[in-house]
Amino acid sequence: MNSSIDIHEIVEKDLKGSVLIVGFPSVGLIGTIVANFLINTLKLEQIGIIDSSKFPAITVVKAGVPHNPLRLYSGEQLCNDGTCNQVVVCVSEFTPPAEMIKELVSSLTNWAVKKGCTKIISAEGFSTPPKDDGESNDVYGIASTAGARPWIEEAKVKPFTFGTVGGITGAFLNDGKIRNLNVLGLLAEVSEDVPDAKAAANVIKAIDELLLAIELDPKPLLKEAENLEKEVQNVQEQAPPEISSSISRYIG
Repeated sequence: MNSSIDIHEIVEKDLKGSVLIVGFPSVGLIGTIVANFLINTLKLEQIGIIDSSKFPAITVVKAGVPHNPLRLYSGEQLCNDGTCNQVVVCVSEFTPPAEMIKELVSSLTNWAVKKGCTKIISAEGFSTPPKDDGESNDVYGIASTAGARPWIEEAKVKPFTFGTVGGITGAFLNDGKIRNLNVLGLLAEVSEDVPDAKAAANVIKAIDELLLAIELDPKPLLKEAENLEKEVQNVQEQAPPEISSSISRYIG
């Protein structure tokens, strides 16, 4: 069966042994914020475009330049004290149709395996009741394989032991289990479904614990928190009605 998903590589790069980090819109737009932060902070280069005739017809304009809403980025391998890491970031600024999620995840996983990626991390948020003043929201981890379970402790997050994980992260975890591929889902608690830079920063801290050769500072992300609510309103007002439910409410 032919896939309706096309992955166009615009830059050829050696990705053997790299970590694929996936960020799609979800509650609090955690995945999209995390992915954009990594791209900007690590100064990653766009290496690919993911497209389909079934995706909404939108472009994301940044600094006057149009971008496909689903893109792949990577940088060079970084080494520190004998440990090396290279990341590939898949960022999406729209929510794919539910009926396409399994196909999209399968196509992206096929590409990652073909390119030699050995780990996949998928980040997103989930709704929780507001906590008492002074309590910070937690990040939970769930792994697809026994080999990936130590990452939960290494990332210094809480194990997700009971419940359901849907959408992109759920599909990656299922696909990883079937293929015996190491996948880690990082789920950040979000009390209100608005762009939550603080919750995203907690995910960045967890990723930082896993990628020892790459130093990430979440403080710049926290500084963006005050502007995100205005950006949400602006994007919602500008979005055409027929696609407003598909586009992300965060512009990095």
